[in-house]
Amino acid sequence: MSIPGPSQTPHALSELSLGALVQSLPVLTSILLGIVIVVISFVAMTNRSKAPLANPPRWNQFTLFKRFEFLQNGRAIMSEARKRYGKHPYRLIVDTGEVLVLPPAYSVTIRNEMDLSFAKAIEKNFSGHVSGLEPYGLLDHKKKLVQTVVKKQLTKYLNTVTKPLSEEATFALNVIFGNAPEWKETLITESILQLVARLSTKVFLGDEMCRNGAWLETSKTYTVTSFVLSLKMAAVPEALKFLHLDEARTILTPLIAKRKAIKAEARKNGKPEPVYNDMVDWYEQESQGEAYDPAIYQTSLSLAAIHTTSELLSHTMTLLANEPQYVEALRKEIIHVLRTDGLTKAALASLKLVDSTLKETLRFRPSTYLNMRRHAKKTVVLPDGFVIPKNTQVAVDGFNMQNPEIYSDPDKFDIYRYYNMRQDPATANKAHLVSTGPDNLSFGHGAQSCPGRFFAANETKIALCHLLLKYDWELAEGACLDPKPVFGETTALDRENKLRFRRRKEEVDLDSLTYV
Repeated sequence: MSIPGPSQTPHALSELSLGALVQSLPVLTSILLGIVIVVISFVAMTNRSKAPLANPPRWNQFTLFKRFEFLQNGRAIMSEARKRYGKHPYRLIVDTGEVLVLPPAYSVTIRNEMDLSFAKAIEKNFSGHVSGLEPYGLLDHKKKLVQTVVKKQLTKYLNTVTKPLSEEATFALNVIFGNAPEWKETLITESILQLVARLSTKVFLGDEMCRNGAWLETSKTYTVTSFVLSLKMAAVPEALKFLHLDEARTILTPLIAKRKAIKAEARKNGKPEPVYNDMVDWYEQESQGEAYDPAIYQTSLSLAAIHTTSELLSHTMTLLANEPQYVEALRKEIIHVLRTDGLTKAALASLKLVDSTLKETLRFRPSTYLNMRRHAKKTVVLPDGFVIPKNTQVAVDGFNMQNPEIYSDPDKFDIYRYYNMRQDPATANKAHLVSTGPDNLSFGHGAQSCPGRFFAANETKIALCHLLLKYDWELAEGACLDPKPVFGETTALDRENKLRFRRRKEEVDLDSLTYV
């Protein structure tokens, strides 16, 4: 046996050391990965609410399994958690991660807590940082341009939009439903989506766009598909994420350029600039010269207005088609009010049964029970001492809308429910469609409640006047009144649901009414 010389020993030792290191790499990697996981888990645990977790994964499960489970059976899981924890907060693994669920009474406690951000919650839950989904992140923009335009401009001009909305409803219904006296069938969700897209665009983008087929299709398609895309990004090719916004830019850029040229020409000739009183103009005013992407901002408005309003109106029409006695009562009120006041601000306020019907639809067919979504921008200590750690996702349980302790016979669709509440001074203020509170969180509550609800209320009332006076309605064969699960505990009408309709002679000519 030969013994290595002094010059050979370091080389041999280095080979042995390198070989040992290579062989041990998998072990070292596993150890390091384990340490990282432990550290991350420890940090997450220490920054987590002390509230109990309602649906914890088993010891051999990943949290992802519980997220998929919630996708499949969200309402049942929430119902079980509600029974178990009663009026106490609890944590819940939902499709988008972990949420701290507060009981309804906490809606009053957190209603004006600005460190619990609705805008950041939307950006987080709907992936507003991802290309193509930027409209979901705009509410969290530091300039708050969307909120400013809606609160400062849209609400101020509510009185002036009644006439254009009614005129566009006449045109749109003729296109969508026609004037034939024979019974026909329609996919009600799609038809109402078309109607609301046209009405909203009339106000948001003016005459140039409300009948632009390309824009209407883009806004409708983005509204529907972006919700799915935000939850299924991994399954969607990257290129599709840009598609609808690129189409929006192609359509809007010439419109904005044309308006700028018209205004420049007016200034050049010493004439006053034309005022359009729509979202294009309002964004230009409120941006104060700062660069912004009109396509993203206009699409953000379409998301907020078209989806929620069309769902409300589709549910309402479906429920009314099953209750002909309600339709007659609503027609009676509409005819009386319009003959007395025309289609004015006062008239819309006087449509109390219509108002009650829409609010009852929101109560009877809530799209979600996870209301008042919030993201904790910093640790928040509530007045009762309950701590919400920084970065916690928060929601308030909206079950009071179905709570028999709050509403008698809550499983019945009763269009007189809120109408009757108005007769009692103790409940009158919370009976209005636009009122917010713990017993109906459809529009949220407090400082971050939906600023566009006043426009949405007027828009749906005007649409309902046209739909009920101009057409008879009934359920088509096989139509279903109950909504279908969509994702988690959210529901929506079956898009294949059909109603039957036929043209009728309206008792009041809506196109010849007084609007001011």
